[in-house]
Amino acid sequence: MSLRHQFRARVKNRNYEYLEDYKIINDYRNFGEALDAILEEHKELDDKTWSLQYVSESVATQVNNTLTDELKRIRLGTNNTDRNTQILIEVLQGFIQMQNIEHIITTNDFKPTFLNEAESVVQDRIAHQKQRKHSKQ
Repeated sequence: MSLRHQFRARVKNRNYEYLEDYKIINDYRNFGEALDAILEEHKELDDKTWSLQYVSESVATQVNNTLTDELKRIRLGTNNTDRNTQILIEVLQGFIQMQNIEHIITTNDFKPTFLNEAESVVQDRIAHQKQRKHSKQ
């Protein structure tokens, strides 16, 4: 049998009533047994809370690291696309300046067949890249 310590304690009335109810409900012989059971439950709850907190923090850290890596890849791709778009705009503006063109016809006014072909090629390329990406998974 484990060692037991005897001590006197003063508790608030509501805590005494709770301890008394707990003793009666759980059929303990004395307040010491009831108090031991309450303290054991408290320890278990404390351990479970710590364990759950540790797991949730670990999961949150892992998710954060994964999302950070993915978002970095997306950001780099977006920056590359933006850079290429700016280069194309500069080249087109230089071409228009050299040709001394004052007005342009927009695609709303006239859409040439080569533009339809270019859009089709780009759409096919995107669809092919999606297929390759999904087949890797």
